[in-house]
Amino acid sequence: MPPRIFGTGDAHPWQSYPVSRRKKVGRMVTRFAALALVAALSSAPAWADVEGSVSLTSDYIDKGLSQSDGNAAFQGGLTWTHETGLFLAMDGSTVDFNDSTDAELNLIGGYQWQWEQWAVVAGISRTHYAGAPKGAGMDLWEFALAGSLDLETHQWEAEMVYSPDDGGAGDALYHRIAVTIPFAERFAVSPHLGHQWYDRKDLGGPNFWEWGAELSYALAPATIGIAYTDTSLKNEPGCKCGGRVAAFVTVSFP
Repeated sequence: MPPRIFGTGDAHPWQSYPVSRRKKVGRMVTRFAALALVAALSSAPAWADVEGSVSLTSDYIDKGLSQSDGNAAFQGGLTWTHETGLFLAMDGSTVDFNDSTDAELNLIGGYQWQWEQWAVVAGISRTHYAGAPKGAGMDLWEFALAGSLDLETHQWEAEMVYSPDDGGAGDALYHRIAVTIPFAERFAVSPHLGHQWYDRKDLGGPNFWEWGAELSYALAPATIGIAYTDTSLKNEPGCKCGGRVAAFVTVSFP
């Protein structure tokens, strides 16, 4: 898993709901984009493959917003991919929303297509927050479409994630575009730009832009890196949504 403001006036319902728990659409988007990128870069797969990874990050940042209250987070996941393009995955991460919520757990399924240097992934995910306060309504469905294009010297990625009911805030949509540029054999830099939209801004919060860049170094089976992210939201109390830096290490297997 590489790697959530308010003006004056009367309080809105979402103002009393921690922003880190509201800006959630798009959490799965980079996972789908990663599958598309791997498909575009790989040769014909075996009949079926199982891959996994474990990660430690200094801050779990999702779309420029900390999901771990600025603290370290442990993450892990497994992905099963069939030669037909079908895939199933599960992953999770520790979180810290300053309440009883302990972890984010994701179940993912979908299909990936590949044509020469092009790859497209479509999928659905279900997210559950273990230990969430009763009645918080944090669990949600997401539907994603992602694609990638390998141009040898760099790879483009684009993705879109829709949720029909993001934490009780109605329709939500997230778009993202990114480019990965390998250099010096084992290094890569990956800048990105994303946008979050809510149908019910009185419940979901304001729309916002987020951007950032990641620098990584691959030394199989490990990858280490550092990432910077920022958003168009103000970094107010209860919202760690200003400029942030996080370091991470990921070990993949087999």
